[in-house]
Amino acid sequence: MQEIDNIQQALDEFHSLSVEPTIKPLYMLIKVDVDADIVHDQDKADQYAYDHCNKMQYVLIDSYYPDDEQYPYIAK
Repeated sequence: MQEIDNIQQALDEFHSLSVEPTIKPLYMLIKVDVDADIVHDQDKADQYAYDHCNKMQYVLIDSYYPDDEQYPYIAK
């Protein structure tokens, strides 16, 4: 019976020390290749981005659909 009491005491102590992890945001810029016959303007791009983010459980902040091919670079 002593062992059970020691195990219970150890478990109680462990659970009292457990701390929830600190959650911080991670901001990501992503590029998604889409079918140009389906997504062909900014309105379609916005809807696609919205639907994609909802499905993946992201929060959509902004979307951009270039009229011509561009190669943006992110400054470090």
